[in-house]
Amino acid sequence: TAAFLGREIPRHRVKPINSARGLATWPTDSRDVKPVSCHSHNDYLRHVPLFDALAAGCTGVEADVWVDSKLKDDLYVGHTRKSLKPTRTLNSLYIDPLLAILNEMNSPPNISTPASDKATKVPAGVFETFPTQAITLLIDLKTSSDSTFPIVLAALQPLRKQNYLTTWSEEKGLVPGPITVVGTGNTKFTSAILGPANSNPRIIFFDAPLATLAALHPKDQNNYNKTNSLYASVSYNADIGKPLLGFMYPFQIQKVRRQIEAAKEKGLLSRYWDTPSWPKAVEWGVWDVLVKEGVGMLSVDDLEGVRGFWNGGGGGSV
Repeated sequence: TAAFLGREIPRHRVKPINSARGLATWPTDSRDVKPVSCHSHNDYLRHVPLFDALAAGCTGVEADVWVDSKLKDDLYVGHTRKSLKPTRTLNSLYIDPLLAILNEMNSPPNISTPASDKATKVPAGVFETFPTQAITLLIDLKTSSDSTFPIVLAALQPLRKQNYLTTWSEEKGLVPGPITVVGTGNTKFTSAILGPANSNPRIIFFDAPLATLAALHPKDQNNYNKTNSLYASVSYNADIGKPLLGFMYPFQIQKVRRQIEAAKEKGLLSRYWDTPSWPKAVEWGVWDVLVKEGVGMLSVDDLEGVRGFWNGGGGGSV
């Protein structure tokens, strides 16, 4: 498993000016990178989507996707509909680069998967010195699930055909892969995640509702488990509330603790998005509490801030 945001996070020495340059130097540039349980929130807004996050060791990246009939039948990546561009698609920013990296990692003479993993036929991942480390691709559906989910499934097929995706089926159970895809936003749990198109095998998992996970009726709690979900997420600001006077109150910490434990009981990774970003002392204080309480993935917008947090001694002992 990934180390949790340790001091080993390297400073990205040379930032590529575009995705093509990033792809050209990866996975060689990953030799000094130690994977960490860090989720790159709104990753597509970074200077170089995907590669900036991987260079920081993040094991989770996020893309907001839209279907826009005015452009063409494709999946466009952007924060708002006005920001969509023909050159910024799920394929161009994420699927194609990931496919290229994994093909490189799993082609002689670059195969570095330990013998134990070769026996189980698990392909090597994106990090050269940590080939067994998987990453999560969180796909946030901004347009309707009914119109968008089938296109996402189709777009993922090149990765699926190479056995690069984590899958689940009744016959084989959970089969790990270098990439686990999670659907969130408008993704429907019953008709999409549990639907027939995603069941033989399942290649997209759900982002379960962390806020209500512990409060669900026991029979409903079983709806979300490792066979259909990976993350359990909630907006920190909306559900936990802003830190009053610059720090978290005991009742806020207790609520976080209950939610994290509820996710752990189901084998899911808890994640809080929309955490405070300013002032930095408050941001770091919230991160410190989340890490110490055992949050599954630390969702961050500021990769440089995360580096400063750890270089400055934040996070306690992990």
